[in-house]
Amino acid sequence: MSSQLAIEQTISSFQALHERLNLCRTSDTSFFPEWLTPTIELVENDKAFLDHLRQRYYNYYNAGLLTEGTVLLSIVAPLLERLGFHEPPFFVQSEIPISLEVTERNEIYRGRMDVLVIRESLWVLTVEAKRSKFAADLALPQCLAYMSAAPQQPSFGMVTNGSDFIFCKVADGMYDFSDPLSLLSRQNRLYEVAMILTGLKEGRFSS
Repeated sequence: MSSQLAIEQTISSFQALHERLNLCRTSDTSFFPEWLTPTIELVENDKAFLDHLRQRYYNYYNAGLLTEGTVLLSIVAPLLERLGFHEPPFFVQSEIPISLEVTERNEIYRGRMDVLVIRESLWVLTVEAKRSKFAADLALPQCLAYMSAAPQQPSFGMVTNGSDFIFCKVADGMYDFSDPLSLLSRQNRLYEVAMILTGLKEGRFSS
């Protein structure tokens, strides 16, 4: 009988990701070009919206009110709405049950993602932020584990705690992730976040 294991509790580190799921981070710099600044033009209305969204972030950040719920409802959801991710053929879902079987270990990993899943190839995971002290990269192993169970490969993901946005990619047992795009930067890094998401949505990047 296969062992039943919880992803959230079991895959909490990169070492566990490597040993239990046989995923490896690639050193090939050409593996994940999709996160690099894309040549996508943002119109002025979109820039104004992203500036407004960053100011909203600062309001919550300065008040010490950044939580998983406020990040999702006040920043991530409006961003995805603005970029058209709620319209067919894309569908946004949450609380998705995930099952991942590792036959050579006779183990089945299960979890329920507090995430937004887009067309089963782009995954957006929001993590709890306690006064923005919860680093977004701590959620990467869990997100990568979920992505490895996606029926379509390569799969792309985004992890955020509201302050930082990190993109990741999984394909053929390999993964990589981007540099953090921080909203604490002087420039509005939501511009880059929006351009990368738009590129992934429109399939502008080669796999």
